[in-house]
Amino acid sequence: MPVSPNGSVAKHDRADFAQEFLRRNRAYRAGWERLGDSDLRSVAALAEAYRWGLSVLFDPDLPVRAYPAIWRSDAASQIVSLAPAPADLPGAAPLPEVRIVAAWVTADASEIVLDRDGVRHRFRVAGTGARTPLTILLPPLGDTLRVSACDAARRMVGGLSVAEAASAMRPSRLQQQRLALLLRVLDAWLAGASNREIGARIVYPWLAGTDAAAWKGSAERRRVQRLIGEARMLADRGFRMLLKP
Repeated sequence: MPVSPNGSVAKHDRADFAQEFLRRNRAYRAGWERLGDSDLRSVAALAEAYRWGLSVLFDPDLPVRAYPAIWRSDAASQIVSLAPAPADLPGAAPLPEVRIVAAWVTADASEIVLDRDGVRHRFRVAGTGARTPLTILLPPLGDTLRVSACDAARRMVGGLSVAEAASAMRPSRLQQQRLALLLRVLDAWLAGASNREIGARIVYPWLAGTDAAAWKGSAERRRVQRLIGEARMLADRGFRMLLKP
């Protein structure tokens, strides 16, 4: 199982956190064990990926920042759709020469993840011409997260700061702290720790000396139970909420 992230989530955006919870999903890991060593383009592997909102399965034992998942554009609002620009379209430009950290190429599209200054840019490029002049397709109405992703992409290509646009793709500081706590709680629960052990080691370390009777009737115990339930829900299905506005 993945280990607790500690400070490794500082640059995570919402899609990265979704991947963190999915890689802790026992059903996903079972599917990877069954199919991950086979052809990832097989019908079975692609069907398994589709089940989780992915274009292709990812190895759940690899770190998220170095090996980001490639989510389907209909499942994740962080995906920016690009298409080859008409020859006479002013301002069209190719993607800049930025390191590609993940890619999946099919007959009709290139799906890529770029990382520039710690910001993820996730693209679905119609055809395979990622280095030709491109245009950003309009995001769906009401999808504020995709609007921010498109704005960040436009500013990156134009050599402008993406800080403001990228901030909408990341959890707030408080949300990030809570998600990191939930990951630590989930790791401990998956490792077999009891509610009391999770409370004393992770959530309320200053209560480590509390006796069993006092812990059993405490409000802290009930909160730990809620945290475990929330963490399990995010790994089971709730990770999808991080991919949409």
